[in-house]
Amino acid sequence: MRCPYCAKKINEAKLESKQISLAAEQGNVIDPNAEVDYVCPRCGHLIHANLSEEEMKSLSQAAHAQVQRANNDLAKGLGTLSIGAICLITSFIFYLLAKKPSAQHRLVVDCPEFYVFVILAIAGGILAIVGAVLAILGAYKKKDSQALIHDIHNQTFYQ
Repeated sequence: MRCPYCAKKINEAKLESKQISLAAEQGNVIDPNAEVDYVCPRCGHLIHANLSEEEMKSLSQAAHAQVQRANNDLAKGLGTLSIGAICLITSFIFYLLAKKPSAQHRLVVDCPEFYVFVILAIAGGILAIVGAVLAILGAYKKKDSQALIHDIHNQTFYQ
């Protein structure tokens, strides 16, 4: 199920495994056709099946907004990844500079070039990892939201 107001995907199986929505009390019989409403954890609206036309438009708008947020996450991730790659390349240059000819091209660990190499390598590694994670998550969110928009447009979306 998806929230028609923020397009958050809700997994009913996980919710029902934590706490059953229609708990049978002593002697009460539960109607198998009873409609179950869930509360969206993101926006607090009720989520139900059989969306009206207005709710479908709201879901489409929310999905388009989610595509924009995913594009922003993807752009932030790729930018951070490229800055991390630049830092790693620069750190490699400083690593080569730390190999002094006066020490028979061995690595000298007490020179400023080595300290710059270490700092840039750590910063570049962290930036590259964070950027890759943001880019992957952004691409996944974008693909999921575009599939939702495609289903709504083709009128094949079923809640």
